[in-house]
Order: sequence, then C-alpha cells, then structure tokens
Amino acid sequence: MLGLEQPRVTRLPGGPANRTLRIQDARRDLVVRLAGDSGATLRADLVSELAMLEAAASAGLAPAVVLARPELGYIVMQHAAGRTPESGALRDAGFLRQLGAWIARLQAVPLPIGLRPVDFGERAAAYLAQLQDREPPGLHARLGVELARRRAALAPTAHRVCCHHDLHRRNLVDTGAAILVIDWEYAGPGDPAADLASCIGYHALGPAEVDALLAGFGQDSAVLRTRLDAMAWIFDCLWYGWNGVAACAGLEVDLGLQQRLIARLGA
Repeated sequence: MLGLEQPRVTRLPGGPANRTLRIQDARRDLVVRLAGDSGATLRADLVSELAMLEAAASAGLAPAVVLARPELGYIVMQHAAGRTPESGALRDAGFLRQLGAWIARLQAVPLPIGLRPVDFGERAAAYLAQLQDREPPGLHARLGVELARRRAALAPTAHRVCCHHDLHRRNLVDTGAAILVIDWEYAGPGDPAADLASCIGYHALGPAEVDALLAGFGQDSAVLRTRLDAMAWIFDCLWYGWNGVAACAGLEVDLGLQQRLIARLGA
C-alpha cells in the first residue's frame, strides 16, 4: 500500500497504550501508529483522532497523514524530524510562549463536523466509576463526590474549540522552526481551557511558567485563571483515573506518580 522498497523499521518510544513504528526507505520516511487493545477501555477514539489530526495537519500543527484505517487501528503519517523536548524545556519561558501560541493556533482551526465533545469532568467520572471496587478502599467514591461538586461549580463553556487534550511533552516534536504535536487519540471539541490545563498539570507549571504559557496563548484574565484553577484539579483527577484504568488493563503505570496525584487531589 505504501510502495516502500526494503524499508527499515524502528520501534519508537511512546505511551503505554500504543505502538509506534518508523518506516523508512530511500524515498520516504513514515510513522505508523498502531492502536493497542486497551484503547476502548481508556476511551480513545480513533475516528475523532483521525479527523482532528487531519485538521491540525492542514494548519501545519501536526504531521501530515499519509494513510489511515481507523477501523483497523492504524494511522500512517509523515515522520516529523525534530526532538522531544526535555523536561527542562517546560521551565523555559520562550518555549512555553511558543507552546501557548500553538494552542491558540489550534483553537483557531475550524472544528471537524460531527465529533462528540470531550469533557474532562465526564471522562474523569467514567474512569473513577471503573475503579469503584479497586483499592484503596473508599478513595474512588470520595474522589467521585468531590469531582461532582467541582463540576457543578464550574460554569459550562460558552463554546467548544479544537483541543488535543493530552499535551504532555512526550507528544511534542520541536523541529527547531515549529512545534508539531502527535498522538491525537483523545482529541476532539473541547473547553478552551482544556489544553492549557493539561499542559499545566502534566508539567506542574508554577506561576511564572503559567504567565509565559498564557503570554504565548495571547489571552489572560482573572476569569481564565479561575477556570484554569478549577480545570487543573479535574485534569489531575482524570490523569489519576486514566492511570488506574490503564493499570487494570495490564499496562505499566508509575505508582509513585499515582501517590503524588492523590496528594495533589487532597485525597
């Protein structure tokens, strides 16, 4: 299908739920992302992933799609030459401004038609529901009650925008000239604060770093800051729940991180 001749195949690092392969020959340099068996359990959506990836690629924000068969669980993209930022890059004001600008550019992309909106709170609640009978005793019920309280206190978003929803540094490719983002399986129409919140939560950004991210984003207000504070707790709950469900599915999870998330959630 791809017309490659004597290709070289290299396994690339990636998240615990999927496999990613780089396939090269003398003419082409491609990446194949293969969905894992746990995708449905973890609420990944391959149809939404493809639509969002193509929309982002059309704006120069993601690698171009070469071939996709979401019903068979794979997407083939152009390889993005660059590097995954080190953790220190998420402390650098210049890089954070660049990342904030990337989020703003994604939000300006027209939403693909027909995709189901993504709600961090709804997904967090679904993960916690899957963990109700798991250890530690009572923790997931307590988190569920607090999550419901915080969701009720958070005003519904006035509109949905294109969101990646998983802006961990491992999903970023710094080409030197631009940032490209990979792994769109949780992408979809979302809250304008969602990608900011996921980036802040994943990298434990402090006040000065949030300032830099919002400076690049081009918007800052007391209203946005208050929403980000609320969304940050909900995102941590989602992250904790995702890890718990992933562990139940047999995937490797950082148990130390789970304990730190429990502490951040005040649970």
